[in-house]
Amino acid sequence: MTISIFNPSSIAARPGPRYRAIADELRDAIRTGAAPAGTRLPPLRDLAYELGVTVGTVSRAYALAASRGEVAGEVGRGTYVLGIGSAVQTGTGVGSAAFLTMPDATEAAMKAALAPPAGQTEIIGEAMAAILAELPKRAGPSPFNTYLVPGGEERHRQAAAGWLAFDGFAPQPGNILLCSGTQQAILTSILAATEPGDTILTEELTYHAMVQQAGQMGRRVAPVDIDNEGMVPEALERALGEQKPAAIFIVPTLQNPTGAIMSEARRRRIAELAVAHEIAIIEDDIYGMLAEKRPLPIAHFAPDHTWYATSLAKSVGCGLRVGFLMPPPRMLERARGILNGFGQTVPPLMAELAVRLMETGEAATICTRIRDEMAARHTMTADALGRARLTYDPAALYSWMELPESWRAHGLVEAARARGVAIAAGEDFMVGRTDRAARHVRLAIGQPQTREELARGLAVISGLLSESHIGIVEPA
Repeated sequence: MTISIFNPSSIAARPGPRYRAIADELRDAIRTGAAPAGTRLPPLRDLAYELGVTVGTVSRAYALAASRGEVAGEVGRGTYVLGIGSAVQTGTGVGSAAFLTMPDATEAAMKAALAPPAGQTEIIGEAMAAILAELPKRAGPSPFNTYLVPGGEERHRQAAAGWLAFDGFAPQPGNILLCSGTQQAILTSILAATEPGDTILTEELTYHAMVQQAGQMGRRVAPVDIDNEGMVPEALERALGEQKPAAIFIVPTLQNPTGAIMSEARRRRIAELAVAHEIAIIEDDIYGMLAEKRPLPIAHFAPDHTWYATSLAKSVGCGLRVGFLMPPPRMLERARGILNGFGQTVPPLMAELAVRLMETGEAATICTRIRDEMAARHTMTADALGRARLTYDPAALYSWMELPESWRAHGLVEAARARGVAIAAGEDFMVGRTDRAARHVRLAIGQPQTREELARGLAVISGLLSESHIGIVEPA
């Protein structure tokens, strides 16, 4: 049954933007039980008429509630209350099961931050064939009939240390653990560095799969202001005093979704703050290898407080599922135990393949090709979208686009989907509020399998941007 639990007088009395007042009214109704799980909310136009606001205002309120994990839209059924925190299981943002489901991407898929084709099939295929040919000659158990030592064998960790080292950053093999991708490394860090009920500070726009992981583990995530370099140290310092967090999650290089690269001075300052407040930093450096002038990670400046996580996913190929975690030295065995609980970490054959690619230089070859291809794709994007306000680094797998006044993010996403193009709304990456994201989208221009597919997608986006109407599409 559809009910309305919105009190116009109460909403009008709330401070701040009207859309946030509506979302906060809904949150209070959920918490008090006035809107239990399963409650169907009024359609956008009905509620807009009832409250005397625009359809766009209600759309933003519902989007904010969805990002908080309190409601979800279902095609053909409407928008329903999930309850506090349910979105970590059933939401539609980055990291959810629904995010990568793109049945309507008939023209171009530009939603997931994947590396473009760069010879992976040929290079990795040849490496795999060589490994399989050598297996009968090797002593010891077959990788098809054994488990990997938790965290990887010494030779695996030596290869990883060589791959990660640069310009004075010299990880020691004994401090590295192999993981099944960066997501497992991040989850391990959350479980080891925090406790249920703890707060994790992160960029106000961030990798939302981490937000879901934290929620599933009973941790609270709170936003910190960002600018064109990423997390703002002054805002972080205020939040450290106000929130009393247990950890900071940060993507300082090619920040997702904005593509920002943090200066060394700022990295040093954030490291100083973490040390002074004795809290952990979880540093996601998954894009670091792509940067042409790779900055030193925060882990270099605060090694005893930083959980450094990365993988081969973006710089070589996401199908490898081989990641690396470097915990603070005193936490190494705790992290190893957690990884073992996940199931002996990396499949042995994938570990063998990763080692060969890193040792032979083939991983570096693929990484260079990806970097070159992305530079070409960013040029294509800038040319195709003309006067669009794009923020990007030539090595980033995506471009962050500010929309004209005639569009809001979810409206453009829905309009693009209707024309066969899948992109991500800025709200998909937000933590706690939509102010910075309501008029932004992320274009994952690395995902299209060919430049022709990318060109088709960009043509659709360019055409939509030229339309003058307000592009709000009401969910069914």
